[in-house]
Amino acid sequence: MTDLLFSVNVVAPLFLLMTTGYFARKTGFVASDFLAQMNRFVFQFLLPLMLFQDIRKTYEGDFSNVRLILFAVLGVLSVILISTVAVHLTVRRRGQRGSMIQGVFRSNFLIYGFPLATAMYGQAAVSNIAMLMAIIIPLYNIAAVVILTLHSEHNDKKVAVGKLLKDIVTNPLIVGCCFGVVFGALRIEFPNFIEQPVGQLAGIATPLALFVMGGEFRFSRLKRHYGKAVTATVSRLIVIPGIILYICIHTGFRGAELAVLVSLFATPTAVVSYIMADNMGNDGELAAQIVVLTTVASCVTIFLIVFILRSLGYL
Repeated sequence: MTDLLFSVNVVAPLFLLMTTGYFARKTGFVASDFLAQMNRFVFQFLLPLMLFQDIRKTYEGDFSNVRLILFAVLGVLSVILISTVAVHLTVRRRGQRGSMIQGVFRSNFLIYGFPLATAMYGQAAVSNIAMLMAIIIPLYNIAAVVILTLHSEHNDKKVAVGKLLKDIVTNPLIVGCCFGVVFGALRIEFPNFIEQPVGQLAGIATPLALFVMGGEFRFSRLKRHYGKAVTATVSRLIVIPGIILYICIHTGFRGAELAVLVSLFATPTAVVSYIMADNMGNDGELAAQIVVLTTVASCVTIFLIVFILRSLGYL
């Protein structure tokens, strides 16, 4: 019951923020144009600032746990490769392919995974999460830029390598990650009059992103994406953690390390996947529906995963 309540307490605020955005648009408090402007503002400024702050504050430069790093990176790359092949075999529209692939491989490691692992193992998990954040978050963003650029409906079918590299280097989220690593490695601290407003702006990134996503959600359009959204949700919350965690256990991961891998591979699709898909010419509606469905369903799936692993003595 404790694990169920924990999952509910993590998921419910996210869901309520999306619901608030939905009803704010439905009742006319905000207009579609306002939501579109906020979407760009979140993607180009607030989310990069949030990543910068989170990585800067947690980065310790300790990469001694090579085994955990290799498993996490290889696991993420394997999921990206397999999901790309599977989606290309089953989905025809380019923009939907990009949204589906990202919806399957990109977990909410930062917003959902961090509190999940620390709630289970406290400081023992924090050091490993801080280490992986500096590697996995840039990896997620680079992979997302490549996938979304190649599948963008704003581009021709052939994308120049130079343009692809430019999109990676100039992507706001990647820039935020890189600066976060640099400032964290150099232990650069801001005076309070800078630290306070930067922290406050970074703190509204996720709530505003969820509000905007809820505002742009349309139940009337769910029918045409329902099958794809459910497929991505099952893949993200059941298939991937089932396979990856089975391998984790038989590889010898236990305790805090296993909790960190649960937070990486069993959490719902990242909110930023919707923002990126919508801003980079992919199917933003489908991406939003995947985020909503995985976020709601994860309340049950994560409880079951944690409960089973604890019952078997692995956590």
